[in-house]
Amino acid sequence: MAIKTAPESAPVGAIALDDLDTVEGLAASYPRLLSVPTLRWQLRHRDENGLATACVAVGKKLLISRTRYEAWLGSRAGKVTA
Repeated sequence: MAIKTAPESAPVGAIALDDLDTVEGLAASYPRLLSVPTLRWQLRHRDENGLATACVAVGKKLLISRTRYEAWLGSRAGKVTA
């Protein structure tokens, strides 16, 4: 999967709109790997686990950057939690 980047003129830290997805949409894209309850648990603890940088709140809806989520997941590879 190709990594999407923000256009050159975009502000630093900008997230492309087509990179954002809902919890349900992200889980549906990877049904063998992710579930809605798993994503909700990760998002509930986003400030402690570092996932907050992949999230954008729009009203009551929380959107997730696919590329930032993938990077976050990759950074956790090999880590064991108690």
